[in-house]
Amino acid sequence: MITPITKRDPRKLYLERLVFMAALLIPAVFRGGFRPLAVCAVCVICCMFTDWVCCKLRRIKYDIKDPAVMFWGLCCGMLMPAGIPHVLAGLSAVICIALGKHIFGGNENLVFSPPAIAVAFLIICYPGDMLYYPKVGEILPMFSEYEGTFTRSVEYHMNLGTTPTQSVMDILMGNVPGAIGAVNILVILVIGVCMLIKHSTSFTALISCLTSVAAISALYPRVGDSPLMSVFYELSSGFLLFGIVFMSAEPYILPKRRAARVIYGVVLGYTVMMFRYFGQVEGCFVFALLIVNAMSSSFDTIVENILYWKRNYISSFEGSKNRAQQGGIKLTDTQEIQLPEKYRYNTPPIDGKVKRHKRRPALISRPGEAQPHHEQLEQPERSEPSINPEKEDSDE
Repeated sequence: MITPITKRDPRKLYLERLVFMAALLIPAVFRGGFRPLAVCAVCVICCMFTDWVCCKLRRIKYDIKDPAVMFWGLCCGMLMPAGIPHVLAGLSAVICIALGKHIFGGNENLVFSPPAIAVAFLIICYPGDMLYYPKVGEILPMFSEYEGTFTRSVEYHMNLGTTPTQSVMDILMGNVPGAIGAVNILVILVIGVCMLIKHSTSFTALISCLTSVAAISALYPRVGDSPLMSVFYELSSGFLLFGIVFMSAEPYILPKRRAARVIYGVVLGYTVMMFRYFGQVEGCFVFALLIVNAMSSSFDTIVENILYWKRNYISSFEGSKNRAQQGGIKLTDTQEIQLPEKYRYNTPPIDGKVKRHKRRPALISRPGEAQPHHEQLEQPERSEPSINPEKEDSDE
């Protein structure tokens, strides 16, 4: 029996996801040469080096075998154009680890997805390098700067309200301008199914997010002649499908309860579509993911409060109602009201007794020198001298 994602070891989980994501490099190399491989290698190496530097600065042990760092580095490379300068690829790796991981205290304290932070930063600061992609079919130089023709992505044309000119087969096979790993739609679908079978990603979060996006795009289509084509274009454009499969179910950020993960996926899909309808910005998935990551822990709290309220109030009301119908409860009966444990304040019990504090014994010190606090002696109690009347009479 396969263990669910929330109960698996995060290190093994990240290692499996790293292997699955690395498979996307195969069609990228066939389509654009070894330049995509070089960009991803720069991101991974810079992530590991930045992690080592941050561990030295924080004076903690560096784990060179941490698969999460390599996974985040590869994820940063997959979300970039193949023609991006290597300097920006290294900068994204530094931001990913320094701001995404160590600034919050490490893997166990993640608040946002580290690759989403890095990619969102580059989209805002370097849109010309992040949102313009090489022409499909051109072989890019491995290390020198690309000087060929740049084009825009399918998501850009959809934001303008125009239907993409590429055929359905070209979009599925990745023969469209886009990021290194986000355009291979058919390969991502196959990998997503394998990850679901292997329990390397969350089934509830993935399905709920896809359902939310599909429902909104079918009810309110932006492009396409039919709701089905609108759903296809929305799911196959931008970072959406890649992000849902690889980035949405971060083991350290994903809610623990199943109902909370359903809410997480629905809110993520809704936020992405609101960005696309009203934001008009490319790569909106990373911005939506950052917003939903900030609310991830709140979804668990909401579900726990609903379950607690249902267990303590709804069940109690139904039981009292049944007993009242059977004649077991009268209007003259009284019932003690107890506050829930989570709302009780840390106050001492009130019993009506007057409590007196014991006085501390006086401390004495030797004349001429001050004793330390831990060497001070307690002053013994003084007793009044006793008077012997017989001795006084004999003296007289």
